[in-house]
Amino acid sequence: MSTRRIAATICLLLLAANVMAQALSDADKQREDLAQFRRDFFDKDRAFSPAARREAENKLAELEKAAGSFEPAAFDLALARITALADNGHTMTIVAPRSRRYERVDMRLVPFGEEFYVLRVKSENADLLGARLASIDGVSMASLRPAFRSLSGGTPAWRDRSAPFFLESPPQLRAAGIGKDSAAPVYAFITIEGKTLARTFSVSPPGADRVLGNATRWMFPVLAPLEDRAWRTLIEAERAPWTLQEPVKRFRWRHDAALDAVVIDMRQSSNSANEKLKDFFEGVEKLIADAQPAHLVLDLRLNGGGDLTTTRDFAEKLPTLVKGRIFALTSPWTFSAAISTLGYLKQAAPARVTVVGEPVGDRLQFYAEGRTATLAHSKEVVLHATERHDYQDGCRKFDDCHRHVVARPIAVPSLDPDIAAPWTIEAYRAARDPAMEAVAAALMLKK
Repeated sequence: MSTRRIAATICLLLLAANVMAQALSDADKQREDLAQFRRDFFDKDRAFSPAARREAENKLAELEKAAGSFEPAAFDLALARITALADNGHTMTIVAPRSRRYERVDMRLVPFGEEFYVLRVKSENADLLGARLASIDGVSMASLRPAFRSLSGGTPAWRDRSAPFFLESPPQLRAAGIGKDSAAPVYAFITIEGKTLARTFSVSPPGADRVLGNATRWMFPVLAPLEDRAWRTLIEAERAPWTLQEPVKRFRWRHDAALDAVVIDMRQSSNSANEKLKDFFEGVEKLIADAQPAHLVLDLRLNGGGDLTTTRDFAEKLPTLVKGRIFALTSPWTFSAAISTLGYLKQAAPARVTVVGEPVGDRLQFYAEGRTATLAHSKEVVLHATERHDYQDGCRKFDDCHRHVVARPIAVPSLDPDIAAPWTIEAYRAARDPAMEAVAAALMLKK
């Protein structure tokens, strides 16, 4: 057969495959996605308890029977509820990509404690900045909380990190039984003065060009590259505390002469596109050698993780670089390999390391080390977890632990804050950094 005829045959086969794909019914597409969900996620994940796996299996079987009867958002949320039954932070459907597939109101919420506050909004609704979300279409936050916490696993505070992607999405709200038809939902807020304001918002259509901010991005008052100038933020960028500046930089450090300390801001535990951990470590060590500080502050509050093997040597070495106190700043956004980094640091110098802030975003025992899979038709992104991490007992009682944790175990009684310093909405509004204030207070008490 000639090259031309082979090429023509391939084109015809591709065309036929494309026609067949287009001819698939909604039921066929959902069945194929469910089969892939089983194969690439459910059969591989190891975090489900026996009881949770039975419940998940029953719900998955119900979905398979009803395939084709779900609207896209309802289908996605049904899968999310199944992943959440594992009650494991790393076992998940990833919410940020979903936010590009559905309409989203022009308002951004961030959790402080168990409440959600407006940190970003279009200029016509600027009076809502700093206001607390009270209800959506008459459904109170107390009633909404079980709905959005059922969509992800892990600690309640970790589940809340992804909740704004749901609360800001009218199609997802309707799929959960909140809202009427296609009408824009009515959001009710309580302002700082205690006034109740009801509001509907303009809605951005789905699209790949929409700003894809992760759960921490809206803490930074600097506008994202794709945000237009009509957006307003609760605090001006120039007023932001140091830790909320330069959102594109993943690794930062500075000498704080007033505290006699070097402050390290590590926002991920892996190389970034333009920054290498090796250069970061060298920069920190050079600054310490030059400044000769007594103390050290490691800020992990906005670090969602990465690769624990890339930071453990650095974490274990930090106590040898200074003679004074070491403070580790944490929050519910401190997750995955960032928790590992904290564990290695605390283990290296338990008497000198003081944890400041809020509890980290996971427990001391969890499953991780999985891979993502994108379902062919819904485009839902699922992540399974296959290996145990045990930072309480160093994985001595289990045979399914991550090999790197077995080789270099972590065994600490707790990683909870020694000094509570939550980032409250009042502190944020005033452009204050409660954890750094707590560090300053602790050092003053020692003088």
